[in-house]
Amino acid sequence: MFLSSLPSYEQWYMLAIVLVNFILIVPSTYYRFTIMIAVFILSFLWSTAYSHQYLSNIEPYIDKTLVVQAKVETIDVQAQNITEPYYIKFALINSDQHYLSFNPTISVYWDQPIIPKAGQIWQLTLKTKVSQGYLNEGGFDSQRFAIANRRLLSAKLKQAKLLEDKRDVRQVIADYALPYINLCVYRGIMIALAFGERTQISGEDRLIMMQTGIAHLMAISGMHILLVFYFCWFIVKTAMFLLPNRYIHYFVPIIVGWLSALFYAWLTGFNPPTLRAIFALSIWIYLRYQSYHLSAWQKVNRIIAILLLFDPLMILSESFWLSCYAVISLLFLSQWMPLPHRFKQKKRWYLIRLLHLQFGLTLLLLPIQFFIFHGISTVALFSNLIAIPLITLCTFPAILLALLFSLVNCFYLSLWFCFVADISLKGLFLCLKAMNMLWLTLPANFYLLSLIGWLMIIVIRTELWRHFFVTILSILCLMISPFFVVLDYVWRVDMLDVGHGLAIVIHNGKSAILYDTGAKWDKNSVAEQVIIPFLLQHNLTIEGIIISHQHNDHIGGLNILKRIYPKAWLMSSSSSLNNDYLCLAGNHITWKQLSFNILWPKKLVNYAQNKDSCVIQITDGLFSVLLTGDLERTQEYQLIEQYGVKLSSTFLQVPHHGSMSSSSYAFLNRVKPKSALVSTSRYNAWNLPADKITLRYHELNLDYHVTARTGQISLFFNKLAWNIKTMREQVSPRWYHDWLGRLPIYE
Repeated sequence: MFLSSLPSYEQWYMLAIVLVNFILIVPSTYYRFTIMIAVFILSFLWSTAYSHQYLSNIEPYIDKTLVVQAKVETIDVQAQNITEPYYIKFALINSDQHYLSFNPTISVYWDQPIIPKAGQIWQLTLKTKVSQGYLNEGGFDSQRFAIANRRLLSAKLKQAKLLEDKRDVRQVIADYALPYINLCVYRGIMIALAFGERTQISGEDRLIMMQTGIAHLMAISGMHILLVFYFCWFIVKTAMFLLPNRYIHYFVPIIVGWLSALFYAWLTGFNPPTLRAIFALSIWIYLRYQSYHLSAWQKVNRIIAILLLFDPLMILSESFWLSCYAVISLLFLSQWMPLPHRFKQKKRWYLIRLLHLQFGLTLLLLPIQFFIFHGISTVALFSNLIAIPLITLCTFPAILLALLFSLVNCFYLSLWFCFVADISLKGLFLCLKAMNMLWLTLPANFYLLSLIGWLMIIVIRTELWRHFFVTILSILCLMISPFFVVLDYVWRVDMLDVGHGLAIVIHNGKSAILYDTGAKWDKNSVAEQVIIPFLLQHNLTIEGIIISHQHNDHIGGLNILKRIYPKAWLMSSSSSLNNDYLCLAGNHITWKQLSFNILWPKKLVNYAQNKDSCVIQITDGLFSVLLTGDLERTQEYQLIEQYGVKLSSTFLQVPHHGSMSSSSYAFLNRVKPKSALVSTSRYNAWNLPADKITLRYHELNLDYHVTARTGQISLFFNKLAWNIKTMREQVSPRWYHDWLGRLPIYE
């Protein structure tokens, strides 16, 4: 999980030789110790070799134009009136250019009028690429997600031809059920629970589920697999009362339940959480069959070990850690804080038992919730008390029965069960919308506070407070120490990795000024995906927003940020915006002992374009940062004439993303930066930064950083020194970040 790079082949073989010698040399009296060390080293060798093999298998397909034969794996669950392009997962089965040693999966951006069905064979002409993603503090690590879920390859479709119109059983079942499900208001959630396809859930529903803490109920996981298992086990167990004794066997309901769970896992596409769940269920059944007398902790330990042996990359999956952590929390809660016996005997205490379980889990799950989601719902306890019984006892069984009856063409029963599921979801979301009050976020420094639940249970159960009061007080002081942390910098500048666009945060650890807001698309924006998570991670409030010019990749997130931070002032060179400060040459503002000197433009315009970019030099009197937006060569020459040596700056934001229209020799010789920072995406239509511009910076011996390669770039300023850190190399050095960063920036 924390390796900055995978060991080289030489290091790997050297470690293997050390292991062999260790086993041969250590005396037999240390047998247990030898076995423990050997297993640990073997596990490390196996997992790193597995990772090496996966990456080496993928590399030949990156940034290539391929003609392939591929099988559709994604079930078609699109609504009939939806014509927007979307991603479809294919499994490559043949290629004209490469011998396929295995069948890699690839996500293809489908924009054709004919919609593929699961099981069909297509001949595709593809322009492949690697799933790069953004890399910033506080943001979702899509690179880690892509590695863990085998989704590294994606492609743009150039040409498609249907070879075999053969649909697999999953698609046939979906075709039978979808006419009924499509009549429902919450069809997206019903499709997610029936087939594991979450693409149809609306953005509004996703947000409500996340903010109320019930999103885990709508993603196929171990809970759903177990529900199917117990549902079928109960039916068979009940039916066995009608059979003669000679046909009754203890394991018949278990085997039928397991087969049903396996079928459901297959129906939902064997996504990683369902694979883990069905694998764990299989191990549990095997242990029961063999009559092994193991404790719950031993069973969990063995299941996790076998899962990681089967797929070492699973350790990078956040859903894997959530599942394991939840199970461990349940075991810990049941053993360390059990309910009094009188509450377990009578059914009327069901609500008490449910409250005990939910409250305990809410406390114990705090650390991983903050670590993964950077926050927690304040109403999760109450929303789960409503959602868990409703989904498990009503919605989910109704969806399963609707699927079953749709297969045998029982029109009215299928329609009725779909109606029941839809009504239950309507009632649930009505409650969730009323309860959705507050999503609590915490900056990274305060994550230690999330351990309070574990500490509380341990202290109460062991009565440590009676004899070790000073120790407990010391631990509490350690947990609240982040409130009194002293920053190791005076001010800081972060160029965020926003793809092709620009977003720079200038802050002192408490409040911030934002220079540009990245791009906005139809359903999302850089502000939502990158900027706001970064601000929440560092507990920052925006006091001001500066817009360099009005192209979408620079101004796209302005409205969203103004809505969230309404008190933030605005500065731009456009007269059409509601400015609090005007970006005009000669003006300046002072903020937190920093001077913002405006160098360009000389006049306001109605619509600010590249040549009207707001150029600002930020300085503390010793160090300075020159922000240029998308300034072009003509304006660079005018700046040289007007300011001359005053343009000299410690750092330069490379104009216009490293385009040939900017970064003239004369301008760079005047600025003479210690380092130049450019914001661009790995794949962009203009192949930026241009090769000639990159070569120019190298010829002038200027340090040069590109967000497409480094991720977020952070500058730290003290009174007498500065420091630069990049996300990929210093902040979060991981082997998968390193591998992706070493790939060519564009092809």
